[in-house]
Amino acid sequence: MTDANEIAQAMVPPSRGQRVLMPLLSAALFLAASSAIYHLLQELDVDRMLAEVRQHSPAQLGLALLLTAASYTVLIGYDWSALRYIGQAVAFRIVACAAFCGCAIANTVGVNIVSGGSVRYRIYVPAGLGALDVAQVTLFGMVAYGIGNFILGAAVLTLHPGLIGRFLPVSPGLLHGLGVSGLVLFMTLAVLFFFRRAPMRIGRWRFRLPSARIAMAQLFFTLADIVFAGGCLYVLLNAPDVPFIAFLAVYSIATLAGMVSHVPGGLGVFESILLLSFHGLILTESLAAALLLYRAVYHLVPLSLAAALLAGREALDRVRP
Repeated sequence: MTDANEIAQAMVPPSRGQRVLMPLLSAALFLAASSAIYHLLQELDVDRMLAEVRQHSPAQLGLALLLTAASYTVLIGYDWSALRYIGQAVAFRIVACAAFCGCAIANTVGVNIVSGGSVRYRIYVPAGLGALDVAQVTLFGMVAYGIGNFILGAAVLTLHPGLIGRFLPVSPGLLHGLGVSGLVLFMTLAVLFFFRRAPMRIGRWRFRLPSARIAMAQLFFTLADIVFAGGCLYVLLNAPDVPFIAFLAVYSIATLAGMVSHVPGGLGVFESILLLSFHGLILTESLAAALLLYRAVYHLVPLSLAAALLAGREALDRVRP
């Protein structure tokens, strides 16, 4: 049985409708994103875009790499929190390797529960974890990332609706209302969950709530991850007129949409949301150049390191007696 199959069987199997709907939804999102990008980039000057790429200074690239390193370091906290949530103790070096490699590959390949879960399976199972443990660790990170994005987006909409309204075709009043509603919903659920000790059930899913300590630690890890990852793209953007907090709100929406779409790396979905949000505010060639460099710095560099690290582990495992 393959790693991916064991992990998939450890989860609650999807219904027949979900098995049909999810691929169709992913395909529809990808086609819609591709159409949007096609129309937005019809007048793209490729030579000018390449010139924009070359204009990035070594300091910018160095800072982007530093923020990438910070983001992937914080990602270790996802697995750390998840392992404490399920009551498993694993050596930090193993947690760091599994979290980095799993996230680096899942960020590029997509379908985190399969790609990231399979990588974690290869690393965690020899350390004593089972397929269900690996599935729980992977799912914990996915849910935590979604909740963190939701909280960040709601907070920004509540505090800076006018600022976000400059970049989205929605009135500030509506944005503020959405933000407040989101925060109220989150706080209400948080209070209800805090006083409920019995396991929760949502549809076919049944789960135990994490402790307040684990939840707060994971919220910190998630928000720090979003800030560092968004900062990587922001420093490559060359757009001083766009406030970082406004950019971060759009970035979080784009990354969450890319994750939900299950398109590999959110490719097309992520870019289309950013291009649509900043169309007319940031030069298209400049934004396209920043996105190209971001894919290289935040995705390809960690992916290459993760592939080398996994290959090294496999080679060592083969020569060990």
